[in-house]
Amino acid sequence: MRLDEREEINIVGKWWVPGREQSPHPGTLEFSKDIGPTLRLFDKLRFLSKPENGTYTNRSFDELFPIVCGRTENGPATLINYQLGRADFLILDALFNSEDEARFSRIQLQFQHFPEWVRQPIIERTATFWENDQKKPIGNELCYQYRSLPTETFSAHALNFRIIFGINTKGGCFVPITITPLVLLEISTELPKSIVEWWCDVVKPMRDLLSLAIDRPIDVSQFIAFDDREIENPRKCRVYFKGRKTEATHKELNVNDMLFAKTDIDGGIKTLVDNWFRITQELPMVCNLYSSVTSIREQYLEEEFINLAQAAELYHRSKFDNGILPKKEWKDKVKRIIDAVPESERKWLSEKLMWSNQLTLQSRLEELLEKLGPATSLLIADKKDFATRVRRTRNYLTHWDERGEKNAARDLELYFVSTTLKYILAACLLSELGFSKDKISDLFKRNHRIHNFRWNSDNPISSKPGQIGESAYFTISVPQEPASDN
Repeated sequence: MRLDEREEINIVGKWWVPGREQSPHPGTLEFSKDIGPTLRLFDKLRFLSKPENGTYTNRSFDELFPIVCGRTENGPATLINYQLGRADFLILDALFNSEDEARFSRIQLQFQHFPEWVRQPIIERTATFWENDQKKPIGNELCYQYRSLPTETFSAHALNFRIIFGINTKGGCFVPITITPLVLLEISTELPKSIVEWWCDVVKPMRDLLSLAIDRPIDVSQFIAFDDREIENPRKCRVYFKGRKTEATHKELNVNDMLFAKTDIDGGIKTLVDNWFRITQELPMVCNLYSSVTSIREQYLEEEFINLAQAAELYHRSKFDNGILPKKEWKDKVKRIIDAVPESERKWLSEKLMWSNQLTLQSRLEELLEKLGPATSLLIADKKDFATRVRRTRNYLTHWDERGEKNAARDLELYFVSTTLKYILAACLLSELGFSKDKISDLFKRNHRIHNFRWNSDNPISSKPGQIGESAYFTISVPQEPASDN
């Protein structure tokens, strides 16, 4: 199956809950990437579960069933986390009678744009034009040559990784032929995991890492779990799930389309993956908020901005000193103030002073921008003014005070402030991944989307007049504004 094909399923079968003495229910299994696995039972009885008091209710019919098994016209199938007609995951070609049985030590993943990110070509195209003795064309030959590459292995985060290179072909002598480079990521572990654990602990973090690197939301194109119950010949089981919305493009990406490629990593992919799993554990909300605003979904610009401002504040809280004064000095000062007021007012004043040593959002942003160095200087002409805009906008959108509306970024300005904040967060994550400040700046300069954003004539954040911006594709010259006669 090509990466851009949309696989859909509509098959009839009989379904039951393992361990319950009930007749199988006939029904249709449906799947699409937009909805996920869906089961439509014909008899409308759904699955019964006997409550403790022996009385069946609508609630007992609609409980969460961790495992639902089925035999279909295309073979066995297992639904994981089934409720109200929908399941989180569908495993084809295998039946599992319990949650403990449905555990896997090895999976194989195919990601969108993964071959372009790895940047190791395995298909070479050559054209040969034939001529006769009179130098007249008599034919030509087009040759695609496949070059086999050795599997790349590494270990990170108590997991074993294998990058496998291959090729996918489709077609024949009289029908169109497609040849697709195939780069798979195989991951194994000593302690078997359920599909849900694989997804939450490994697959989703790896998807988010590659989305950050490729500078666009990507999804898992194929998910295979190896059924180790057949030790000598483990069965490959396809896993289906609700996908995320991604760009429908057939464009081949190059390094100028990405924040970084595999070839840009100085410390090796093992260090990169180790650092990313550390970040997802130390800064889970920062990673989740960044992923939410860079995914393709319906989201108001104000919501995006609030999420980015929160992520920037959370990142600073985790990585920088949060106090205006040293902790002991602040406690002594608060004590002196409280002791100086009447006893009846001390409780109220103590609550008001509880957070008095915390830095403001503006102070956090200013420190963050200075620490990131040249990368933020590319995007922001006046760092203090930018921090002020973010603070005022966040306060207005949070408290909705009409007095702050005139100083808050709105409409087009809010887009530029929000997008600049998004790239600042990307720089923070790249720094955590091990990239130096100068390297991050070079990667930002190379990225043509950042280039277009930075030199946009409507962008009020970056400085442009009289300067020339260059990228791998084009050069933009912004004319100097004419001097005033006054």
